Amino acid sequence: MKTDILKKAFKEKSLIGIRTNMLEWGESIVGFVVNINESYFTINEIDENGFFIGNTEIAIEEVINIEVEDRYQKRLKFIHDNKSTLDINKRKTIWKEGEAIIPHFKALIEDKKIVTLFFNEDDYVYGFIVKNDSSYVMIKNIGSEGDEDGISYYPIDRLIGLRYDGLVEQKIKLLYENSKKFY
Repeated sequence: MKTDILKKAFKEKSLIGIRTNMLEWGESIVGFVVNINESYFTINEIDENGFFIGNTEIAIEEVINIEVEDRYQKRLKFIHDNKSTLDINKRKTIWKEGEAIIPHFKALIEDKKIVTLFFNEDDYVYGFIVKNDSSYVMIKNIGSEGDEDGISYYPIDRLIGLRYDGLVEQKIKLLYENSKKFY
């Protein structure tokens, strides 16, 4: 059965996810099958931004499970098919704390930019800045898969910086603007 699924993915050029005995639980390899025989197959892996990152040869007997056409893969395939619209050189990061960052909000609101707001290195949110005052900023949260996720209010004095037009924000915008294609 595994071989049949892999051969079908090869023939149809389907994006698939593979988990093998060698990977930790929850880890998978995602890509396109580019070669297959009775014992091994080669998968051309892609990263979360839709870019090819190289080939991996895997023994079919080492495959624990294969995922095809799941939610993540549909979105990743869309990103891959539209990766030419992503520009790594557009990113703008501003490291300013608290009220010092407020002057940047107006243009981001007007331009409807998806931003990443940083509260510390490991604490951040994605979304549109809706409005602000001197104490709080209102964010329309957008998840990493382009889904709307409610409204949040954050104290401005917790902010240490923001980023917009990076690959992450461009990818989220691409998914957000095309979200109807995934439901």
